[in-house]
Formats: sequence, C-alpha cells, structure tokens
Amino acid sequence: MSSYNDISFRHEGGIAHITIERPARLNAYRNQTADELLDAFRRAEDDTTIRAVIFTGAGRAFGAGYDLSTVKPGEVPELDQVLEQHFNPLVRHMRRSRLPIVSQVNGPCAGAAVGVALAGDIVIAARSAYFYEPFVGIALVPDAGNTLFLPRAAGRIRAMPAMLLGDRISAEEALSWGLVWRVFDDAELVAEAARIADALAARTPSAIAATKRLVTSATDFAMDEQLDLERDLQGLAGRTPEMKDAIAAFFAKRQAS
Repeated sequence: MSSYNDISFRHEGGIAHITIERPARLNAYRNQTADELLDAFRRAEDDTTIRAVIFTGAGRAFGAGYDLSTVKPGEVPELDQVLEQHFNPLVRHMRRSRLPIVSQVNGPCAGAAVGVALAGDIVIAARSAYFYEPFVGIALVPDAGNTLFLPRAAGRIRAMPAMLLGDRISAEEALSWGLVWRVFDDAELVAEAARIADALAARTPSAIAATKRLVTSATDFAMDEQLDLERDLQGLAGRTPEMKDAIAAFFAKRQAS
C-alpha cells in the first residue's frame, strides 16, 4: 500500500508516527482505516531504522469506534467478517510487533478504538481524554480485543459494569484502573509521548523485542481464542433484530441532525 487516505505515516529520528486522519468523524474506524493501520505498522516493523512507534488520532479524538455510517441502510453487517479480515489482524500484529508502541490517547476513545489503544505497549492519555464502551447499548458485544485487555488490566469487577452500562471512564479513573500508564495535561501530551519514544529508541532493540515477547506471553495467553470468540459472538449480535433497530435509529438520528 503506497499511499493512505485514512491515516498518515511519518518517520523521523527513528520514531514512526502513525496517526488516524479522520477528525471530522472523530477518527471513527472503517474497514479501510484498520487495513491502512496494519500496513503502516508492518511498514514500521520492516524498517530497521525505526525503533519505536507513536500512535494517535488527529484533532480532538483518539477514535470513536467503528463508523456505522459505512453500513448501508437496511444492510445486515457481517461484523464477524469485519473483525476477521480487518480488525483482529491489526490487534494481533500490534501485540506481536518487535517495536514498542506508544498509544497517545489525545481525546475520546470509544468502542474498537479502546481495544486498539490498549494493544499498545505504553498507553498515555490527555487529562481531557476518556474511554467508553458503547457496544451493549447498540445491541453488540465488545470486540477488537476489548474483552481481553480491559478485564486483564482493570479486573472483572470494574470491566463488567464499564461494558454493560457504558459509562465514560475518565483519564484519571483509567489511570487508577491500570488502563493507562500516565496522564498528562493536554498541552504536554505530544511532548511527553515524544520523550517516551525517544527513550525507547535509545535502548537495545533486541532487548525491547524480547521483553515484549516475554510480557505478551505472560499476559496475552489465549489471545487468539478470545479474538475468535469476539468475532463469532459479534457476528451473531450483528444479525439480531435489536441491532437492525439500532442501525435504523442511527440513520434516523443522522438524517434529523
């Protein structure tokens, strides 16, 4: 893939900057977005001069989850195929990459974007950022690694209501839950991400890659099975009458606005 529409890729000083560039849609993901992200992460992986990655969203949001506007009115989305072909390969690659990935959560982070953000190795957030699990509210189930990463970081007692009730999780609350490493004032976030990435780039690549492999082995056990289960149950959820009603309500609200 030689050029991108939904993201940007920049390589400077041993750091790859991968940014979702859909600010008008609050960086909501469509299938193409996930494909371009995967290509960019692979591109960084293949470049031996790159030592670390900063991953973020343009504008005021990190990511608003899956873009329902890509679903045609009256269409039954095959969400299991969406996950299998577009999102699960991205999550798997991020977790198994040799490169340390800094997820720079600069604003709202919802739905699939939460799982993708938590697939990074060092997750930092702006003080104004928040995390949000809207799935059950629209008759779907959490996906893109959400049911793997969020419960293992925050624990079942916190993860379950977050997913079932869909309350916003503030950056400070996410810090106390273990979802993010540190929270910074909004104006400082970019500089802090750069500082962290520079520190990673100065370390021995083989030691970082081996450490990532060890931690991933310890914490991401059964990742493939969980991603497959998310895929299968999301496929079933996407075919229910309730999901059809949720899609219809989405388009009705969009037409009214």
